[in-house]
Amino acid sequence: MKLNICEHELLNNLQQQGKRKFYKIGFTKAIMDVGNFRKFQEDSILITTHKSFQDIEMLLVTDGMGGLENGARASRLSAQHLMKWFQQLEFDDLKTISNLKPQFSSFVNKLDGIIREKCGQGGTTVVCAFVVGDFTLVANIGDSRAYIYKDGSLTQITTDHSITQNLYVDGIIEKEEHIRFHKKNNLILSRLGCEKKLLELDFYEMPTADMEKLLLFSDGVTDCVSQKRLHELISQSSDDELCHKIIDEVLSIDSFSYNLDCDDYYDKISAGKDNASIVYKKNRRIKND
Repeated sequence: MKLNICEHELLNNLQQQGKRKFYKIGFTKAIMDVGNFRKFQEDSILITTHKSFQDIEMLLVTDGMGGLENGARASRLSAQHLMKWFQQLEFDDLKTISNLKPQFSSFVNKLDGIIREKCGQGGTTVVCAFVVGDFTLVANIGDSRAYIYKDGSLTQITTDHSITQNLYVDGIIEKEEHIRFHKKNNLILSRLGCEKKLLELDFYEMPTADMEKLLLFSDGVTDCVSQKRLHELISQSSDDELCHKIIDEVLSIDSFSYNLDCDDYYDKISAGKDNASIVYKKNRRIKND
């Protein structure tokens, strides 16, 4: 089955630098790139439909931490376990948010133990979306993000579990755009795995009709490209070229901010500083570009 071949290609962590991985299923696309500085891919991405209910989708980005043996494995195993769990769900588990949320929460807590047992000090972030008819449910752990685009506006719908997000909420980081330049931006407060149990899971619910486009990003994208620039790319790019245009931007554009305290902030973010992954779904009720 072609879907399984694509899943296997994108879930492995042996991608070589400069060799981009991309595939699409219907109105949903997935893309990943190692970046300009990393030797190995520690992200995993997945788009899949339920084997029995083809109109129900699960979309996923995981971003591993801890190197190839630990972080890449944590990312890959998490995606594989979540895919298997999703395919075994019954319709009653999927048809309402009140059923799906506790099912997902329970499994994620089990998965946290599996990753800590099998991946040493490795761990992974998770951002996951379930598109189930009239509703969409998004869940996140860590700093991989989900955005929706509608009526010309781009909105971040997840909140990072990170030191810098808390600093922004407390007013210590004055502008949201400055978060990505802060030297503590890599310190997250929730993840699957690692040696200690640091697991916080948030859910976000919305009518599927409220989004024209849904995008999931690893922080290798959102650290390099500002939300303003993401909005420009999303609004100006065709459906077929959007994912590639964002990754091209990630790999080619250095970001600068010279007006910040250099003791707490970097003044430059190098293009392609990390692995970069995107899952993109266009609402199937809206015509292609």
